[in-house]
Amino acid sequence: MPWRSDDVRPPGSARRWHDDDVLADELAQALAEDDVRRRVEHAGATALRAHRGMLALREELDTELLLLTLVHDSRTSARTAGVRDRSGQPSRTLVFEGDGVAVEVEVGEAGVEGQLIPARQGRVVLRTPDGDVGAVTTDEVGYFRLDAPPTGPVRLVCESADGVCVTEWLPW
Repeated sequence: MPWRSDDVRPPGSARRWHDDDVLADELAQALAEDDVRRRVEHAGATALRAHRGMLALREELDTELLLLTLVHDSRTSARTAGVRDRSGQPSRTLVFEGDGVAVEVEVGEAGVEGQLIPARQGRVVLRTPDGDVGAVTTDEVGYFRLDAPPTGPVRLVCESADGVCVTEWLPW
């Protein structure tokens, strides 16, 4: 809605609506556009799936769970790594770190491969808000390969004798 001279604030600053009906009308007009409506519905559906997935996982989580934070993403890195997978397409390298542990992964069209650091045997699960899409046991040096290409919001759940850690959710 255009700025009027009787408005208290200049354009671009926050407005206060003194009438709930006027506010409701302006919101309805803004949401009446099909493009906005589709985006809101898509965002709402994605958020709902992620929320349901997190609620389903809540029962599995124990107090020793460690959240690993993304510390490197080759997609957003200022310098190009020049690493390529066997298909010739550029791969994406991600590094997640937590309290004394890390997971390094390379994401390509065929799937995800990586290593638990420090090297140890364990189990790695690729999880979406809708559930697990792949799981594999690591070898003695912590190497793993999941042949499920990640799509949408995903995370890795890494289990070993030392405990369980999970990466933050990413829109791969």
